[in-house]
Amino acid sequence: MSRPKIMVVDDDPGILYSLSMTLRKEGYEVITAGDGKECIEKVNEEEPQVIFMDIAMPQINGLRAMEELRAMGSDIPVIVMTGHGTMENAIRAVQLGAYEYITKPLDREKIKLTTQRALETLKLRREVTDLQTRLDSNGGKEEIVGRGPAMQEVYKAIGAVTAASNLTTVLIEGESGTGKELVAKAIHNHGANAKAPFVAINCTVLPPDLLASELFGHEKGAFTGAVDRRIGKLEFANSGTIFLDEIGDMNLDLQKKFLRVLQERQYQRLGSNASHEVNARFITATNKDLKQQVDHGRFREDLYYRLNVVNIKLPPLRERKEDIPLLANYFLKRHNRFLGKSIRAIADEAMDLLVQYAWPGNVRELENVIHSSVTLEQGEIILPSSLPSQLREAETTSTMQLPISSLNLEEARKQFTDMFEKEYIQKLLKSADGNLSKAAEVAGVSVRSIQRLVQKYGYSKGKSSD
Repeated sequence: MSRPKIMVVDDDPGILYSLSMTLRKEGYEVITAGDGKECIEKVNEEEPQVIFMDIAMPQINGLRAMEELRAMGSDIPVIVMTGHGTMENAIRAVQLGAYEYITKPLDREKIKLTTQRALETLKLRREVTDLQTRLDSNGGKEEIVGRGPAMQEVYKAIGAVTAASNLTTVLIEGESGTGKELVAKAIHNHGANAKAPFVAINCTVLPPDLLASELFGHEKGAFTGAVDRRIGKLEFANSGTIFLDEIGDMNLDLQKKFLRVLQERQYQRLGSNASHEVNARFITATNKDLKQQVDHGRFREDLYYRLNVVNIKLPPLRERKEDIPLLANYFLKRHNRFLGKSIRAIADEAMDLLVQYAWPGNVRELENVIHSSVTLEQGEIILPSSLPSQLREAETTSTMQLPISSLNLEEARKQFTDMFEKEYIQKLLKSADGNLSKAAEVAGVSVRSIQRLVQKYGYSKGKSSD
C-alpha cells in the first residue's frame, strides 16, 4: 500500500528540511518545492494529497499559488504556514480555500494532527465527488451508501446472491429506516431477472383480506366490493421480484397461503380454483426478530425456514458511525438537487453532532434531518443552528459529561446504562405517540418491558393500544 504523499513549499531550506523530516518520521512520502511556481509545476506530476504552503516566497507567493491551484480545479487540502500572521493573509487564505492556517515556529504535534485531518478531509471530498458522479449517472435514484465493515458484509451478501443463476429467496432483517427496500432493489437490479418487474408490498398497510387480494388478485364477486377481476402482484411480477416488507406483520392465515406459494410455486386468485404458476424471486424484510415470533406462536416455523434461505442483516446507523459523513454528504447533494439549493458543505461542528447522535430512526431519520437543514439553511454551509434541536440537546447530555473519574466500574456502568435507557424510552415513546404496544414492537421487546422502563423513568403520555 502506497504511503500518503505530502508536498512542502517554502523558500527557507531550514523549514523544508525540518518539516520534511517530521513528516517522514510519521510515515509519509515527502516532496518539496522552493516557491509557488515550482509547486504548480510539480502538482500534476507528483499528485500530492496534502500541501504545506508558505506565503512569503519569491516569484509566485503562496496566495498566488493557491489561486492557480484553485483555477486548475485542485481539491488538495492546503495548509498555509507563515511567520507573518497578519489578519489580511489569514482571511485571504481562507477565501482561497485553505484547509488550515498555522504560524511559525511549527509545532510537531499540530503538524501531525493537522496532516491526519487533512488526509481524512481529502478522502471524504473525493468520496463525495464520486457519489455526485454516481448520483448524476443514475438520474437521482436512491442507492445504498456506506463503506464501513458492516456494509461491506452486506455488499458481499448481495454479490453472492446475484451471482447465482437461480432466484434464491432472501430475508432481510434490520430496524426501521435502515434501508431494507434499497437492499432488495439492489438484489433485483444486479440479478438475472433485472429487466423484469420489481414489485413491493408492505404487509402493515392493508388489512389481511385486502392484502390477500393485493397479493393473489381476485375474481369478480369474490367478496363484497369485488366488482371486477383484478390481477395480483404475483401475476404482475412473474419472472421478476416480489418484495414483501414487514413480513412479520402478516397474519397466520395468510402466512399459510403464502407458504403454499413458496412450496408449490403456484397460487390461486381469490374466488377461483384455477392455479397459476409464479416464477419470481421472493425477498422479504422485517424489523422484528422472526425467530422470537416463531417461539411466541406469532409466525409459522415452516414459513420462517422457507424465507430464511439467505439472511442479510442490516446494521443500525449507530453501529456504522464511520458512514455518517458519507451519508450526510450524499443526502446534501441529493436534496440540493431536489430543492434547487447550492449548499456547499456541512460545517465540522454540525458534522460532529450528526456523528455523535444515536439515530433511533436510522438512515431515514438522517435523510430527513439533512432535507430539513437544506430547506432552512440560508447560507452556503449547514451550521449546527440549522440542525433540529434534538441533535443539539443530545450533545449536552453526552455520557462524556458524567463524572466517571470519581466512580468505580460498576457505578459508572450503571450511570451510563440508566442515562441511555432514560433517553431511549423518552424518544421511543415520543416517536410512538405514547403508545406502549407500538413502542414495544419497534423496540422488539414485550409491552411489560416498556411498562417497567416507564415506571422507572416516567412518561406521562404512555398508553397501550391493547
